[in-house]
Amino acid sequence: MYVVKYIKYGSEEYDRTLKLRNEVMYKPISKSMYDIDVSCEADQIIIGAFETNTMVRDLLIGIGILSYKGDNKWFVEYVCVDTVLQKKGVGSALMQCLEKIARDRGATVLGLDSRLATIDFYQRFGFVQKGEIFYKDIAPVGHVYMEKELPAIPKEIREHSHGCSCGCGGDHHHHHEH
Repeated sequence: MYVVKYIKYGSEEYDRTLKLRNEVMYKPISKSMYDIDVSCEADQIIIGAFETNTMVRDLLIGIGILSYKGDNKWFVEYVCVDTVLQKKGVGSALMQCLEKIARDRGATVLGLDSRLATIDFYQRFGFVQKGEIFYKDIAPVGHVYMEKELPAIPKEIREHSHGCSCGCGGDHHHHHEH
């Protein structure tokens, strides 16, 4: 079992997101997460999936990060799941949470840069490839930009929506903090 909750930038839990991202996403391509300037993440929404029934209390097993790009457009910056636990639903739960958080804040478009290896994963959530393959300095493997249009939810419904199916217990509607 795991729970999804907010992670505060700069906290001990946040430090664990750097370690997880480094192990899963950067070491395999001979890069380091610790060479990347992450100061922009102070203004982003960070959520983590934490294993609950383990010897290690609150083991971080996955993270997702959202940023606001203006004009009701949000961007998924990272979705990263512990290699051992991939293909077990954790990434899907994080994606559902990130989309719900963006929708609750009025998003009409959700964008992301996908590595070529994860295009199929994002397509399952309705994301569509919008451009050519490109390479990032921080991760010199092929990426493509993908986008999903979100139907607008009337404000009255957004404000009264407390049920959430992603396993977060509804927490992320109330305690995002900078």
